[in-house]
Amino acid sequence: MSKRKAKEPSYIVPALERGLLLLQAFSKDKPVQSLGILAKELDLPRATTFRLANTLEHLGFLIRDEESGEYRVGAAALKLGWTYLTGLELPEIAYPFLSDLRYRTGASVHMSVREGTEVVYVSRLAAQAALSSNIRVGSRLPAHASTMGRAMLQDLEDEDLFELYRGTRELAPFSPDTPPNVVALRDLLLKDARNDGVVVSRGYYEKGVVSVAAPIRDGSDRVVAAVNITASADKFPDDVLNRMVKDDVLRCAARISAAIGHDPDSHKPHAGMQLALPDTALADPRYDPVGGEQGHPEYQTRE
Repeated sequence: MSKRKAKEPSYIVPALERGLLLLQAFSKDKPVQSLGILAKELDLPRATTFRLANTLEHLGFLIRDEESGEYRVGAAALKLGWTYLTGLELPEIAYPFLSDLRYRTGASVHMSVREGTEVVYVSRLAAQAALSSNIRVGSRLPAHASTMGRAMLQDLEDEDLFELYRGTRELAPFSPDTPPNVVALRDLLLKDARNDGVVVSRGYYEKGVVSVAAPIRDGSDRVVAAVNITASADKFPDDVLNRMVKDDVLRCAARISAAIGHDPDSHKPHAGMQLALPDTALADPRYDPVGGEQGHPEYQTRE
């Protein structure tokens, strides 16, 4: 006699199934629910719904308001979400937002983290265009000469910036716009900060290429990464680059930041969400340099 598979109905625990469905009845649009509404949504008797809710309340998955009798999700349920997020790497968290940015702009989209004076590419979504280069996931560029580098360096205090480049009298030039020294770089970063942290450039690193970058912040308001788009110089006129594309990039960075716990209003972390990005995952990124767009190497060649 063959063994039954766990997914078959005989192995489903009805009470557990109902309890989980009850938890799924709560959402961003419906954070608070009454017992009557829950019973109606689950198509269950009120008494059965009460026993389920009471059990979940006892375990900390629901919290019941003493005055109104209404329920909301408790810390035990949130902990499950935090556990899931903890297992994700930054590229996995950011992928849907990066994909949306590529769709909106039609440009190549990248994300990087900073290691010292270099940026390390951790995500790459190529656009369907002819422009190409040798940038791949795992590639490194000098932070002072790249838009994503500038987006991340602007978070440093002056003393930290000068300490980072201590002993460096001249910065390597890559274009006429590359700052020649740390003082010039500092002035450029101050200008970027006044532009909502967004860096807009034409040919800053590579002639004939436009780029727009923005920083990504975690729950402690610390810049942990940056996102940018790149395209051929003739793809976007200045007014489009400085308005619509800039807004799209800024929105993408804000959405990724929110996903890892950043609150732009209070600058306080959403409880537990920052666990999704342990420091070790950023300090020593575990990404395959030969990997592609989420594991497909053929998509990772820069345009």
